Amino acid sequence: MIRRVLGCAVGAASVYGVKQLTKHRIMDSWDRQSFDGTMVSLTGGLQVASGIVVGTLFTRSNKLRRASLIAGTAGAFAGYIDDHLEGAFKSQGKGFHGHLGALKSGHLTSGIAKIAIIGFGALASGLVLERPRSLRDLAAVGIDTALIAGSANLINLLDLRPGRALKVSSLLAGFLCASKEETAVPASALLGSGLAGLPSDLNGDTMLGDLGANTSGAQLGVILSRVLPLPARSAWLAGTVGLTLASEKISFSHVIESNKFLNAIDQLGRH
Repeated sequence: MIRRVLGCAVGAASVYGVKQLTKHRIMDSWDRQSFDGTMVSLTGGLQVASGIVVGTLFTRSNKLRRASLIAGTAGAFAGYIDDHLEGAFKSQGKGFHGHLGALKSGHLTSGIAKIAIIGFGALASGLVLERPRSLRDLAAVGIDTALIAGSANLINLLDLRPGRALKVSSLLAGFLCASKEETAVPASALLGSGLAGLPSDLNGDTMLGDLGANTSGAQLGVILSRVLPLPARSAWLAGTVGLTLASEKISFSHVIESNKFLNAIDQLGRH
């Protein structure tokens, strides 16, 4: 119980600390235009990612701590590249089809770099968690790898409106805090960081960006890979893949805004 509280409190405190540090520095390169044309800062992602990483350090299991830090760091690094270094690549793409199309033409995009880094981080994390000694273990590593990488991307797909991604990740983290003792601390770190970052995200002052969303999603994926049995992990992965493919054709925002219940939740807390 004490570790749960520490993970949550330290995660939230880290978000606040990084917020104070970034508030007193000129960070124009972190500003982006939001969906409504106003300017929003990507420092929200830096704050939340820092909280997740620091809070996770209190995890009792060395194996789970290493796996979480590997996946989270890979997600943060990949997200930073896509957030800030996209212009350094000769080609740009949008969505999986756009990035893969550029790759087929022999051009590397920031999105391809992000996919590769998150993928390798997820694989390393899966190997740490499973330590495969049989074909079944290898299959579990494959599912865990795809689940972690897919979850990182899914949370990123939700970061299109104020508070949306953090509401989803925090809600899931809240449920996961009460699950296995082993995963309670990383789930608490995800919850504390998400709740601490939510007010400024809802206000439209900050947003997660790829850095924060990928870190949050990767952490969620690692936790789910420990909590869910293999069949449930496979089902979650199938759903994640389905939503990712659907996002290439369908606007999540349009679907949410067309549903009264989902729209009410989505609008909750916004100014």
